[in-house]
Amino acid sequence: MVATMNTSAQTLTERQLLLCSCASLEAQGDLDRLDPAIRMALDGGVTINELKEAFSQLYAYTGFPRSLNALGTLQKVLGERKAQGINDNEGKPFTRPVLWNDAPKGLQQGTEVQTRLSGKPFNYDFCPQDDYYLKSHLFGDIFAGDQLSAADRELVTVAALSSLKGVEPQLAAHKAGAVNMGNTKEQVDELCRWLSANGYSQ
Repeated sequence: MVATMNTSAQTLTERQLLLCSCASLEAQGDLDRLDPAIRMALDGGVTINELKEAFSQLYAYTGFPRSLNALGTLQKVLGERKAQGINDNEGKPFTRPVLWNDAPKGLQQGTEVQTRLSGKPFNYDFCPQDDYYLKSHLFGDIFAGDQLSAADRELVTVAALSSLKGVEPQLAAHKAGAVNMGNTKEQVDELCRWLSANGYSQ
């Protein structure tokens, strides 16, 4: 069961917490807990396409196997709920980002997004391949999707990284990035406390 923090200081919405619980369980590969978490998320206002976007984005942090397994769990849950007569909210229709048709523009936009997230220009000269993948694909192609706001994308990323071992540098970077992309430090700290209190974070 997904618990919530019922305090007057809570600023994250129930929808955000439910989305982040799914991101955490995707990262852990815990499909047994992910199934009911998805159901709660759908009942709590998270749309089908928001979950698809979150699980798709997370392949960049957790790998394709866990991303695809989470999407498969979502598909199974939706099939069962449809058979029960439950019509879940699809949300905003998926549209293919125009940016995907322009690789140079994708690299430019991704560089701008990464700079905003990092708070300064970032260049990984040690491995130009990864530098390009990060700028063009992760912060270009993936961030061009319109299902999640930049702020919610970073909360999802923080939730996933908090649930993995050995990624402390990346977690620290994305906690700062979550603030740079529109969340408050208090909201990020609140999320981390909530993840720990409810048994999600490592």
